[in-house]
Amino acid sequence: MKAVRVNELGGADKLTLEEIEKPTPQADEVLIKVAAAGINYADTMMRAGNYLTKPPLPFTLGYEAAGTIESLGENVTHLKVGQRVLATTSSGGYAEFATAKANQVIPIPDELGFGESTALLVQGLTALGLLNGTKAGDSILVHAAAGGVGTLLVQLAKYKGLKVIGTASSEQKLQKVIELGADVAINYTEPDWTEEVLQATDGKGVNWIIEMVGGDIVGKNLKVLAKHGTMWIYGSASNQDFKVSVLSLMAKNHTIHGYWLMNESIENRIAFTKELLEHIKAGRLKIQVTEFSLEKAREAHEAIETRKTTGKVVLTVN
Repeated sequence: MKAVRVNELGGADKLTLEEIEKPTPQADEVLIKVAAAGINYADTMMRAGNYLTKPPLPFTLGYEAAGTIESLGENVTHLKVGQRVLATTSSGGYAEFATAKANQVIPIPDELGFGESTALLVQGLTALGLLNGTKAGDSILVHAAAGGVGTLLVQLAKYKGLKVIGTASSEQKLQKVIELGADVAINYTEPDWTEEVLQATDGKGVNWIIEMVGGDIVGKNLKVLAKHGTMWIYGSASNQDFKVSVLSLMAKNHTIHGYWLMNESIENRIAFTKELLEHIKAGRLKIQVTEFSLEKAREAHEAIETRKTTGKVVLTVN
């Protein structure tokens, strides 16, 4: 079968399409004929060797796979061959076939496209986790609001009754943010973006900030974070770390949290998944999808890293 492999850490040019052996499902596993493999920014970091975990070389990227069940391993009785599913895989989603633990497989309705469904596992669950603690009437600043997590955050936060301010890096993306329901859209590459946030909040600042850009933007965030406000950090698209004076947090009783979905409990992930499927069924979520063929994995990674994509990015497998 065809699979996108990483034999050497580095840039997107290190992704190669190769023929490898088709996997066989072990006990408590299923084999999925992949129709769409989700791509996350974390994949680009793992390929470069900059992620929190580093799998041994060579490896096949891909931790989200949607498609149909090809075969069942021993002990799997609640699923069936031919069933449309979405799965979290330990790795190997960038391929024609992938295995997954049966307890990590979710049946999906016919009306939900394979590409759209991949946005639920990482981006969707992360969005709900980042909204933990918010309440109707709060204000929230969502950076990279046209991205995979951002597009879902805007919609979910608005549905939950928050005032939503979304940022993006181009006029096209800003328009998309408004279409998704944001009250205000601001270009964070402009030098006066903080003044626009303060103006939108009558000078008070926002109650919540969802941060994944990194670099000096983090320090500027604190200027627009209201008293007793909280900033969640779930990534750094700029690949730039940042320093914050812990003593500076005292001035307005600020709180900064880190967030990694892998630390979320299984119970919460199950609850989040059910909630997301309810939103999908009710038509409350518009999932933005940018598709690349399996053969174009390199181009997909380059597009993500240069911020040329909107919404969820997926590899389609024919």
